[in-house]
Amino acid sequence: MSEKKTKPTAKSTGKKPASGKVTKPLRRASAAKSGQASDKAAGNRKAKLFGRIKKSDTKGAYNAGKNSKSKRGFLGKASGASSRGGFEQDKNRFRTVWGLALVILVLLIGRAYYIQVANAQFYQDKGNELITSERTQKSYRGMITDRNNLPLAVSAPLATVSFSPHDYASEYYELKRIILTNPSSPQLQARMQKRLDNMDLMTLATAANISVDELKKVTAIDDSLDVTDEEAVKAALPSGAGSHYLPLLNKVTPEIAQSVSSLDFPGVHEKNFFQRYYPQPQSNAQLLGFMGQNANDPEGGYEGRAGIERQHEKELAGDDGKVLVLKDAKQNSLKEIKQIEPEIPGKDVALTIDSRLQYLLYKELEKAGRLQKARWSTGMIVDVQTGEVLALSTWPSFNSNNLNEMTGENQRNRALLDVFEPGSVMKPFTVAAALDSGKYTPTTLIDTNPGSIRVRGYTIRDHNNLGMINMATLLQKSSNVASTKIALSLPPEAITNMQKQFGFGTKTPLQFPGEGSGLIVTPKEKETSRRATVSYGYGLQVTLAQVAQAYSALAAGGVMHPLTLIKNDRPQPSKRIMAREQAMSIVQMLESVTEPGGTAKAAAIDGYRVAGKTGTSRRINPEGGYYTDQYRNVFAGMAPASNPKLVGVMLIEDPRGQIYAGLTVAPVFHNVMKEALRLYNVPLDKPLKTEPQ
Repeated sequence: MSEKKTKPTAKSTGKKPASGKVTKPLRRASAAKSGQASDKAAGNRKAKLFGRIKKSDTKGAYNAGKNSKSKRGFLGKASGASSRGGFEQDKNRFRTVWGLALVILVLLIGRAYYIQVANAQFYQDKGNELITSERTQKSYRGMITDRNNLPLAVSAPLATVSFSPHDYASEYYELKRIILTNPSSPQLQARMQKRLDNMDLMTLATAANISVDELKKVTAIDDSLDVTDEEAVKAALPSGAGSHYLPLLNKVTPEIAQSVSSLDFPGVHEKNFFQRYYPQPQSNAQLLGFMGQNANDPEGGYEGRAGIERQHEKELAGDDGKVLVLKDAKQNSLKEIKQIEPEIPGKDVALTIDSRLQYLLYKELEKAGRLQKARWSTGMIVDVQTGEVLALSTWPSFNSNNLNEMTGENQRNRALLDVFEPGSVMKPFTVAAALDSGKYTPTTLIDTNPGSIRVRGYTIRDHNNLGMINMATLLQKSSNVASTKIALSLPPEAITNMQKQFGFGTKTPLQFPGEGSGLIVTPKEKETSRRATVSYGYGLQVTLAQVAQAYSALAAGGVMHPLTLIKNDRPQPSKRIMAREQAMSIVQMLESVTEPGGTAKAAAIDGYRVAGKTGTSRRINPEGGYYTDQYRNVFAGMAPASNPKLVGVMLIEDPRGQIYAGLTVAPVFHNVMKEALRLYNVPLDKPLKTEPQ
């Protein structure tokens, strides 16, 4: 039987009961339990606050939750009332946040390093593209001068001033908008109003000598427009053709352009450039060439397209410079910042040409060409002792300052580009081959009876029966029969080898753009007709420059002085191609051509001994054979014959007035050479003619 529990009394507990009000005693277990829980909660709050919870503090009634991992939620989230779960959660969050912050910091530092250090130049260049641009600074093209430093081609500085109605209207409306939307800034309004007043179109019209009504029409300013409405302003701006470019001054001198550009007027732009100018256009057109636009130049620059301009393009052009310029939002240049690449001016090119002789030659060629109603005419004057070309011109020509006059025909430098069958001007080289062979001497007689010869079914004739003649008469009377007999008596290659030795069949050292090389073909042993025709200038092709070079070699006593057009160039070495005695004997023979009984009496010059040779050949018919009514006249001569100084070669293509060279081109040689001898103070070498009393 269990004992009956008794309630403790005051007596048993040893405590004196309170006097007065009687209170109901609390249960000890409840009080103890309550006190324990209260103390534990307070301890947990303090541990959470300071983060110093110890293992011994966690022991108690709830210790079972310590190892109960199954009661934790997602990401280790504690379940129940365990204080241990809250601490782990905060610690993980702390580490995660700081880890993310560290990663972001590293990324930011890496990005900053990439932008500011590793790839700084790239971004700097990108930024510069927005506010700066490179502008080409055109170099000054060198001059082309004659041998006396007189200009034949110069670059004149010019400017073009244009007006952009679109830019003007945009600036106008923007200023009005700033004035309207800033009533609280009177100083700003005053500055904008002053700029607006300076945009008076009358000022621009007066400076550019243009109608103010035209400017008002193209700008189409609407003062009633609501300038605060961006779309309305955009719609009101000029558009279409001419809205961005209206020429005010075209190709004027910089001084004239300055009168407009100095106004600093909105929408006004100036472009400076150099334009090529030729003081003697017609006489030098084919020699100097012309300028054409360079398709590979984004700035639309020009380059030499023919003649000396093309041949010496690199030397004349120099190198363009580059300037870094600051630009505004409208891509207008504001100022130059620095020079990126310096410009290198082109060098001057001095020619061997004498502009006085050049003009005279052209006028005489023009006169003869018009008189004979010819297709064209061309000629050259060469210094015998140096090979320098003193004059080289062609008619018809064009004004190289106005390329609208240029055609495919009048732009050709006929003396260097065109090849032709020269005819009898080749006979001196046939005589040279005969003398060089040792079978002939200047006094050897050749039987030309009966004035013709039959070769392989072809009949070769002279103008009349000359009978027994020597070498001098062969040249004086231009005997085809005698030339044929010489050729057939020599080896097949003898004539052509001598022609090649004098420079025929290869380009001259001038190396002119498009220059012809001609054609010399050595006939075979059995090709007797070809061997015959080659001896008197048929069946081969030459240029007039080759003829001039060959005659200069004869005049120089058998020494070849290569032709040259550039005065400052180092001349190519000369070479002897035949004995002086033989060469001078041929020159002496050629004197008879200009004397009474010769074919070129019109070439004689009073006071000077003149030697030369005519050539009258038929023009080739493209359909086969030769024309029967079309000829080519050539004369090659030298003076004074006693000690030659100058060689002149003239050609007239298809003359209609006369058909013989002695009547068409010999007078041209006379007029040009007479003046050339006077200009160069060449001493007389024979008595002057006296008028009968």
